[in-house]
Order: sequence, then C-alpha cells, then structure tokens
Amino acid sequence: MSKTTFNPSNARKNFYQLLKNVNKDHKEIQIISEVSGNNAVLISLENWQSIQETLMLEQTGVLDQVRKREKDDSGFTNIDEIDWDNL
Repeated sequence: MSKTTFNPSNARKNFYQLLKNVNKDHKEIQIISEVSGNNAVLISLENWQSIQETLMLEQTGVLDQVRKREKDDSGFTNIDEIDWDNL
C-alpha cells in the first residue's frame, strides 16, 4: 500500500481535501514534522472504528476462537452447540 505523507503546514492547507480522501480511498495519510514526536496519522472514522473493534476482539479472546474455527475442517458447525455467551 502506498502511503501519502504531508508536513503539518501542507496538511493544514489541504485539510478538508485530506478528510475527503481518507474517507473515499481508505488510505492513511501520514503527517510528519521535522520536530521529533510531532507526527500523526489521519484515517477515516470508519477505519478507526474497525481498528478499535479488531483490538477489542483480540483482547477478549474472540479472535482466537475465530482462528480455531477457521482451522476446523469438519465442514459443519452446529450453531446450536456454540456457547455464544462465552465466546
């Protein structure tokens, strides 16, 4: 994935267009300053929410369960046997 990088001054000048781009293209924009520690990434709200959901699923162990089930080659899962409350 190619990344787009702006310095803070150019990002500020083009902020509205950058907002439109990250929402349309779903590609992050890096804002890199000459001052160390003043760097950031601009992403769409939809992408941010997706990242947060993935982190929550990872932290709660749900992704581990999904990975186990993906490796299950029995070809059938009875959904009535899934303990949905303890995923």
